[in-house]
Amino acid sequence: MELQVHGKTEIYLQLIKKVTDEGRTAIVLVPEISLTPQMLDRFISRFGKEEIAVLHSKLSIGERHDEWEKIRNGNVKIVIGARSAIFAPIENLGIIIIDEEHDSSYKSESNPKYDAKEVAKYIAKENNCPLVLGSATPDIATYYKALTRKNRITKAK
Repeated sequence: MELQVHGKTEIYLQLIKKVTDEGRTAIVLVPEISLTPQMLDRFISRFGKEEIAVLHSKLSIGERHDEWEKIRNGNVKIVIGARSAIFAPIENLGIIIIDEEHDSSYKSESNPKYDAKEVAKYIAKENNCPLVLGSATPDIATYYKALTRKNRITKAK
């Protein structure tokens, strides 16, 4: 599949379309501040509201539960959310995308402490799926690993 380049979000949308057309699912992590209605509208207009679950800190406990159940029951193909969305119980994972991967909000400062990027690397490896780290200004460690080809994730056999 040839990607038409029109910006990061469009590339993400095209990658997700390819994965969902193959019957697989996707997780998209964004910094909490980036989870804007405009961004969600682009995903909804492309895939439909019924295909997407959204997880973020502004949801009530009931809303979060409802979204989690939609995911767990296999009723959605795409999970979009902030850091904790990496733990969504989605099946048949085909891609993980971390937008603005340089953002410090991917590291939890409260207990339990975790780095969503590191968790995503593990999950991608276990699911034998690509992990896309997107940023106009990548983290210096990510940039170095990309230059030295050390960001290749392959599942051990």
